[in-house]
Amino acid sequence: MFRFIHSADWQLGARFAQFSSEGTRLREARITTLRRALDLTTTHGAAAFLIAGDLFEDNQVDDILVAAALDLFRGHPALPIYILPGNHDPFTGPDSVWQRKAFQNASANVHVLCEAGVTPLGGNVYLVASPLHQKLSTTDPSLKLVELAAQLPPDAIKIGITHGALAIEAKHQPNDFPIALNAASRAGLDYLAIGHWHNWLSDTDNGRIVMPGTPEPDRFTNASSGHVALVEIGGSGQPPRVQPLPVATLNWRTLTFDFSSPEASRVSLSEILRELASSAERTVLRVTLVGVAAPSALTEIRDWLTPALSPFLVGQLVNHTRVALTSAELADLQVRHPILAQVLADIDRLETFATGTVPDSTAPISSSSTVLPASEVPGLTPFTLTEAQGLLAPTKIDLASLSPELLAQLRQTIFQTLQEVGR
Repeated sequence: MFRFIHSADWQLGARFAQFSSEGTRLREARITTLRRALDLTTTHGAAAFLIAGDLFEDNQVDDILVAAALDLFRGHPALPIYILPGNHDPFTGPDSVWQRKAFQNASANVHVLCEAGVTPLGGNVYLVASPLHQKLSTTDPSLKLVELAAQLPPDAIKIGITHGALAIEAKHQPNDFPIALNAASRAGLDYLAIGHWHNWLSDTDNGRIVMPGTPEPDRFTNASSGHVALVEIGGSGQPPRVQPLPVATLNWRTLTFDFSSPEASRVSLSEILRELASSAERTVLRVTLVGVAAPSALTEIRDWLTPALSPFLVGQLVNHTRVALTSAELADLQVRHPILAQVLADIDRLETFATGTVPDSTAPISSSSTVLPASEVPGLTPFTLTEAQGLLAPTKIDLASLSPELLAQLRQTIFQTLQEVGR
């Protein structure tokens, strides 16, 4: 039996620019997670540690980060570590990270698979590698494994390693190194370790192809990330036994506040925030505001949530509401600020043209009032589709690119301006 750990897509040095200064702590977490994953090799008696591409975010990562990763590898001198260049960190020659002085002086247990080839792992077990030498390609990188594996003894345990997108119809780009869904059996491999997508995927080619995902989540949509794969192969031709091992340092959570039921949302959100308090320093949290809200209600909830999110490593507040006024408020706005009232009507009309939906005119703000789209206020004359297209043409803005979120931001900016004027 041969047991090893398969990982991929560490992307050390990821910048997380959307999180500003907190990005530093997210980058540091990835080093902590790598240390934890390496320690698991001792716990589970793994004979090798595979990295199937994208150890680094790119070939421009700084030398300090490279040294930190190699120091971790040096701390496990008896553990063979095999690193495959991926599409983020391809082996492109002298300018690639793999040619840095630090790698030339790396400990003897570190093996960078810069060229396609076969590496004996001992005990009639072989690693068959096909690394990437560029960022994009329409060629299946696993094709090279077919001819390489054919040279090995028939009774050998053959483990392939490469990087790219599984060629699932409508789920991959043609130039994203498409890997055939039968790539392992096509090459006669007992297991094919791949990387590229950031969520766990292990049911391809009768379980012989595994995508472990990124060991440390890097976005809110990666619900199946945060693992490395512990793999056991009993012998040549035997199905691999694959177990996901959780290793993530940070917890990424998304919550919602819905203005269609504000009281219930506030109670529910308060309870969850209390539950998360003990792990706040390790939690990346996003709260999304949805529904229809009056400006005053939106301001109240923002004022409540902003300090409530401050203890978290990242506390992100995202506004996807449709901010609107009551009919009385819109009528008053038309009297006091007719130009802004007209702009709101135009935004409503743009949303109708862009999304094919009509802004909701009956969504409740409270028990005694309803939202009225500005486009329905008497006296306002929103433009036609032809006029909208004419206005956008000089700016080269595609009408379809005007998302509800963007238009909501425009409305909120107007309301914030009104509040500033009223002070």
